Amino acid sequence: MLNKHYQYAITRTPPDSMANGITTQDVVIDLQLARRQHQFYVAALQDLGISVTVLGPEELYPDSHFVEDAAIIHNEIAILTRPGAEARRGEVVCLVPALQNVLTVRQLGGDERALVDGGDVLFVGDRVYIGISDRTNIAGAEQLKNALTSIDPRLSIHFISFSGVLHLKSGLTALGPNLLIGSPAIKLHDPLPIADIVWLPDAEGYAANTLSVNGAVLYFAECQSAREVIMAAGLKPVALDMSEFRKMDGSFTCLSLLW
Repeated sequence: MLNKHYQYAITRTPPDSMANGITTQDVVIDLQLARRQHQFYVAALQDLGISVTVLGPEELYPDSHFVEDAAIIHNEIAILTRPGAEARRGEVVCLVPALQNVLTVRQLGGDERALVDGGDVLFVGDRVYIGISDRTNIAGAEQLKNALTSIDPRLSIHFISFSGVLHLKSGLTALGPNLLIGSPAIKLHDPLPIADIVWLPDAEGYAANTLSVNGAVLYFAECQSAREVIMAAGLKPVALDMSEFRKMDGSFTCLSLLW
């Protein structure tokens, strides 16, 4: 949740099979570079005071390093998701032991028609935006809303239908309780109850996926416009090269579960 001081994170090392993951792009992955970039990502979180658990690679699941999609964590409780891509649902099972070691774990609820990817769930203070996308449907959003409000009745939960990007957080992330950074590629079909969205230039729209952690923001090193927005918000910019994860339609929020 934004404005919370994070103490812990779970990440997973990219597998040898990473290049077989789901992507909209025709690309060649440099696995060794991806693993170095992942190590720098972990180090950045550690530098911000976070104790990071790095899980081993899951070769059967090429996208398994994108751990964000498998669970939603709030108030020390992990809600297991049901990813919209059927090939990724085994990732949830693989993550359960690590979650059970440190958190209370709950099921999403509903039947197999209820689908949720963690990348579609954006916490902004006590507001939660659940994106309705190709990976998260209304049935899944309703189940997640029920689960979250049973944990914390103070939460105000909003369903946001959109198109143009894979996940809600591919196109919008939060820098403050009333400030979002956005990609022009996302087309919002529902209004957001938020004070301000700073839109990046088209060429750097992908940099809207930032990760706000303990007064700092991780962002794509090559994107000067994102850096300027982060600094204007009074936050510390932390630049990282994440080229290989961008090729697989992923970025900063995707690679960790924080609490």
